[in-house]
Amino acid sequence: MRATAAVLAGCTLSMHAGTANAAPFALEWSAPEGCPARERVVAASLARLKERESSAVPELYVRGDIVFEDGAIIGEFRVRDAAGVDLGERRVRFDESRCEDIVESAALVLAMMIAVARPHVPPSQPAVVPVPVPEPKPESAPLPHPERTPPRAATARAATRVPMTLGASAVASAGFLPNAGFGGALRWTATLGRGVVLGVEGSFEAAQPVEVLGARATFRSVDVGALAGVRILRSEWIELVPMLEARGGIVIVSTSGFRSAYDTTRFASIVGAGVLARIPLGPMLRLDVLPDVRVPLNADAFMVRERGELFHVHRPAPVEGRVAVGIAVEFP
Repeated sequence: MRATAAVLAGCTLSMHAGTANAAPFALEWSAPEGCPARERVVAASLARLKERESSAVPELYVRGDIVFEDGAIIGEFRVRDAAGVDLGERRVRFDESRCEDIVESAALVLAMMIAVARPHVPPSQPAVVPVPVPEPKPESAPLPHPERTPPRAATARAATRVPMTLGASAVASAGFLPNAGFGGALRWTATLGRGVVLGVEGSFEAAQPVEVLGARATFRSVDVGALAGVRILRSEWIELVPMLEARGGIVIVSTSGFRSAYDTTRFASIVGAGVLARIPLGPMLRLDVLPDVRVPLNADAFMVRERGELFHVHRPAPVEGRVAVGIAVEFP
């Protein structure tokens, strides 16, 4: 009995030592420029598994491919054993906006796949002598195959997250006001599935006074608009979104120096198109540049009557050019 116990103890210790020293996996990694390197993903995966890198022969071989599809970051992972038998594959859509930030999400997926596909007891648990288990009763429902368990934490988060931005911009325009207009704008956007971007913007502009008959007319405009577009380019350093705009607002005209007061407020409706460029400045900070072209739908002329005569002051140009440059913060 003592000899048998010694043999069993030696076998158990040998099995445990073999498990602790075995290399958990070897990773073959393919990713575009700007994505994390293989070494970072391996280190993060080992940290998730609570293991250290080993020089022993790997027990699992993992293939990871990162690609961009419709502006989204997609990961395709496949696991096979030392004999070349496929043990499972996963396709994951990451919710990170930059590829360099997917290290932890990729490590989570790899750790889950390796933990399921691993053919032996994890190093953190001592090996035990197998004990016969009775056959399940016929009426018992079969347990789900572990290889088919999806990485829910990674996919659910990607499916529900809607990136949004809130930013402030400086604005300059020409054509709508009598001379160059300057002001500011506040813009909110949300990026939906397949790169669809919706937004709302409010802006204010003012122009230098216009001299007429020794008197002055000052023009100001305030508007609110809806924006919609589809992202056509997304890389690690720039994102381009062509936008369509529909705006409504008021033009406020005040005069001084005339015999009569000609202060008035007029409604303005405008449609336009432009391209929103987003340049990452940090994990959440963006530089937003939106040049656009606008067409006023109602271009009323402003005139004053002095000494029985009408004098032309200003009529908006058929097409207005405008550019907005500012900072935006992205948040989930």
